[in-house]
Amino acid sequence: MPTFQYEAKTTKGNIIKGKIDAVGEEAIIEILRRKDYYPIKIAEYKEGFNVNLSEYQKVPMKDIAIFARQFAVVLEAGITILRAIEILKEQSENKKLKRILSEVFEEVQKGNSLSESMGKYKDFPKMFISMISVGEASGTLDSIMNRMAGYYDKEYRLRQKIKSAVTYPIIVSVFAFLVVVMLVTFVLPKFVVMLDSLGAKELPLPTRIVMGSSSIIQHYYILIILIVIAIIIIANSLLKTKKGTIALDTFKMKVPMFGSIYQKIVTARFARTFGILVTSGLSVLESIDISKEVVGNVVIKNVLDLLEEDIKKGESLGESLKTSNVFPLMLSQMIKIGEDSGTLDYVLDKTAEFYDGEVDSATAQIAVMVEPLIIIVLAAVVGFIIISVILPIFDIYNAMG
Repeated sequence: MPTFQYEAKTTKGNIIKGKIDAVGEEAIIEILRRKDYYPIKIAEYKEGFNVNLSEYQKVPMKDIAIFARQFAVVLEAGITILRAIEILKEQSENKKLKRILSEVFEEVQKGNSLSESMGKYKDFPKMFISMISVGEASGTLDSIMNRMAGYYDKEYRLRQKIKSAVTYPIIVSVFAFLVVVMLVTFVLPKFVVMLDSLGAKELPLPTRIVMGSSSIIQHYYILIILIVIAIIIIANSLLKTKKGTIALDTFKMKVPMFGSIYQKIVTARFARTFGILVTSGLSVLESIDISKEVVGNVVIKNVLDLLEEDIKKGESLGESLKTSNVFPLMLSQMIKIGEDSGTLDYVLDKTAEFYDGEVDSATAQIAVMVEPLIIIVLAAVVGFIIISVILPIFDIYNAMG
């Protein structure tokens, strides 16, 4: 069925544009008139060669947070869901999100629910779709969207803090590596020629090590690049297997210095997700089922699977978490307090805020510790190269003296 691009005028005089799949122009006119639109221009849509890289990327969390916030504001203003989607799809700066919302608009127009229409797209998280479904059923979609906006905004800010903490060390490390490679590949070979002209015979051990490294890089650089690529491909393939994923996620939690930070990040994410789901009216089992997909760790997901089984048997959430050994003891204790006092949602929200603060201070400390460490390593490598250059010059000078 061909796709037609149309331009029409509403009863209020607004000009709208869109695309519809139909058998011909007459069918398009009939569809538009049913919506009280007056066709101005109709033409068959022919897609040209246009590479849109955003189509190959997931919709960023930041855009989802903005969409949820705008959606809540529009709904609170008394605008219908259908009209709200139409407004937001025009305002969206993300081309993929704009396209998805256009398709969702068509689905909702046909009578499908918003959660069902948006659930067809993997760009929207499972939690987001579940919360929309709850909002539609309870008639509180505007407040649900406000909660979702706050949730994804916090998640986005947390990820940005982590990225900013590791960006500087990565840049410095890459720059240091390139400097060393340039010294060994381009500068030292000229130095070897100079030593030969001065009649140097037996070179010191540091000089021989550096010269050997320089020779290997110069003559086998293609092989080295191929080996590195092969290692990356093999490692990536292994990490995609079930055992590889478990091994990597276990390593993340146990690696020195960074493991404790990672555990706090996962704990904050679980507490926030679980809390907002329980607050919105979902059962404990439903909330755990969604939360285990959000934490992003297979080991913890397996623990939460066992946790579901324990709760089905009648055990309390706090006691089951206490025996899991993957979350800090404080989380299980706070959940137990929340269960006993009937304030589980409040306790989980405060626990998430506490661990957010812990992550902030820990990432700041890591940045302070890693930066000097990188400088020390870089100074040691460059110093070793300088010593390897100076030593033979001293030997030649002493021999001449």
